[in-house]
Amino acid sequence: MDSDGNAVMTDGELGQFIEHVRFQTGINLDTSKRYLLESRLDPVLQQFSMTYSELLRSVAVGSSIENQALISAITTNETYFFRDDHPFNLLKYRLIPDLLGNDQNAVVRIASAACSSGQEAYSIAMVLKEILFDLTKFRVQIQAFDISDDIITAASKGEYSKFEVERGLSEEKIHSYFDCVEGRYQVRPELRSIVSFSKQNILKPVGMTARYNIIFCRNVVNYFGVKDRSLLFDNLADMLLPGGVLVIGATEFINDQSGNFVKKSDKGSVYYEKVS
Repeated sequence: MDSDGNAVMTDGELGQFIEHVRFQTGINLDTSKRYLLESRLDPVLQQFSMTYSELLRSVAVGSSIENQALISAITTNETYFFRDDHPFNLLKYRLIPDLLGNDQNAVVRIASAACSSGQEAYSIAMVLKEILFDLTKFRVQIQAFDISDDIITAASKGEYSKFEVERGLSEEKIHSYFDCVEGRYQVRPELRSIVSFSKQNILKPVGMTARYNIIFCRNVVNYFGVKDRSLLFDNLADMLLPGGVLVIGATEFINDQSGNFVKKSDKGSVYYEKVS
């Protein structure tokens, strides 16, 4: 403890937390991120009335509630509705029209990987609504997943504060797609009906039968080391149907050693198509 009674992380504990975070999440931190770790873990220490050494012992059990709290604290990232317009314009004007063509019965499966609190997945649903008008007439599905139990639970509710909805959404969209109850804004059932959330670590073997036409995995890659980046893109390729499309962040790029993808662009938007 310091003179104010706050927990102090030793250099040894810092190294152990860095390795644990990398193993659990793939996030590649170094000793320069001490302040980030301390600021993210301080609420966890307070929640469980623990020291750093006690927390380290508890998180060694991957299924412990302390470990889940640590993962939630570390992986809670910046997100908001329609973050960066380019991917959503690409979806609206190119990807969905190409998939549906004139076939109203075509199945369109979209994934939002590392979905955080759900704004990306619901933004995708809004785009589909704007294109298709009546979602019940089309076979469209959005699967969103994240590594954090807490964030998945929150995202599934589709409930946001006034600040969260006003960040990225016009008054028209808020009025069209949300019900306001006691100062909270909930995504309307029509959109929530096509979005499902589940827990998944995208660095682990896929082990799932569902394949996707489009995967959004944005603003994630830069947190990973070289080896985990390669593993990530291999896993995402396995999750895509032949000819499927991967959309990543504007500042990210693919180091595609396996030759799974070909880079394409459309009106300033870059995306990657899986090699058939």
